Amino acid sequence: MKKCASCTKDLPEAALHCVFCGAKQPPAPAVQPGLAKTAFGYSNEMMEQLKNQVPPSSGPGPYQPPAPQPARHPPSSPPYGGGLAPSTNANAATMFVQGGPPQQQPARHPPSQPPPQQQNPAAYMQTAVSPPQHAYNPQPQYPQPVPQPMAPPMNNMPGMGVQGPQNPYNAQPIAPAPYLGAARMHNANAPIEPWKDALPLVMIVWGIATLVAFAIPLSIHPLAFNWDMIIHGEGVQKLPMLVIAALGLLGVVLGAIPMAVMPRGILAALLGLSSVLVPLLAIGAMPPWQLLVPLVGVALLIPGQLVRNEYVESTLSRVLVTIGVVAVLTPLVVPDHGEIPLVSLLKAVLNGHIDAGTVTALATIVFVVVNLLVWLPGPATAGGKVFAWIWILAPFIATAITLAANASHIGDMVKQSPAALVAWVPMTTAAAFIGYGLATVFGKQLE
Repeated sequence: MKKCASCTKDLPEAALHCVFCGAKQPPAPAVQPGLAKTAFGYSNEMMEQLKNQVPPSSGPGPYQPPAPQPARHPPSSPPYGGGLAPSTNANAATMFVQGGPPQQQPARHPPSQPPPQQQNPAAYMQTAVSPPQHAYNPQPQYPQPVPQPMAPPMNNMPGMGVQGPQNPYNAQPIAPAPYLGAARMHNANAPIEPWKDALPLVMIVWGIATLVAFAIPLSIHPLAFNWDMIIHGEGVQKLPMLVIAALGLLGVVLGAIPMAVMPRGILAALLGLSSVLVPLLAIGAMPPWQLLVPLVGVALLIPGQLVRNEYVESTLSRVLVTIGVVAVLTPLVVPDHGEIPLVSLLKAVLNGHIDAGTVTALATIVFVVVNLLVWLPGPATAGGKVFAWIWILAPFIATAITLAANASHIGDMVKQSPAALVAWVPMTTAAAFIGYGLATVFGKQLE
């Protein structure tokens, strides 16, 4: 051991720099190879003595190294470990490296600085440390279980199989559903724009059907068409045919052009209502209330049933259908000329006076009452779409019943007036436009 040239701490003889203050140490004087010491202060002669004192191993027991000799310390420094060298692998036998470190080229220094002295080759030592010897244990050793990471819950696992991830424990959690907004939180199951495609399709199909019906001749002998009434008619006589032509043409145009759902629904409803109201207002002869009130009821029944079919929990659709049912049945329960029509109808049936008109009236009453099935709880649709289309096709059903009652004269009717067979088309088109248009407007408020 030697003292540091700067801080006077104890350092090994071969140390070139102080490990405490970092000061450079003067080179150690050359010593004979036999007297060289290791980094722990033991000479080669002492190492040879320690090797000779090691007894040979006589059994499977653990190897016990000999007790180390007390280290020599200067009087000014306390011994390590209470005067004994630490019993670690650092006390194992050392082996001197022959030849020393590789020769290095001397560095070039300015003339004012003397070249540094060569390092002591004896300072480069390597310690051959034997691997640790374990004690013999006759009892078998069982492998200890290795803790595994907890598997994530199955609802957060991604797809399995070949397409699944190689490491499911690092799978990202499922992203939450996007925020629907305050307007949709109260009814998250409500459909969004259910008639976005149906409304333009209805307008185009029935618009074309109306134009075809408009082009069919009114009579064969003499040949006459609807536009002849527009050309040769006087005043308001032109208006009914103009309304039919505008209904078909505007229906095709408004259904084909790109447009938002809400404006298209409003225009469809206005087009259908105007085709009914404009001729009545232009002529100036309003129909009796017994006919006008049921028309209002039908105009409410069709959109009410369509809305009920899509928005099964809607109260608005049930109210609309109920008002429509009451409006259609009102003429039958209000006294007319001192008699109630419904009572007179029942008396005729009980007395055996049954004809096509009586059967049609009874079937109509039953069908109107059955519409009250809209009050059934959801998620059942209560046949809303079916009932709506029955009301839309009511003019066709009435025409079919009339033709069936006069089946023997159908040929003469076709020869005389082919347009009579398709007279129901404009009325059905108007009903479809009103129903789907108002249903779109009402449904938009329920989203």
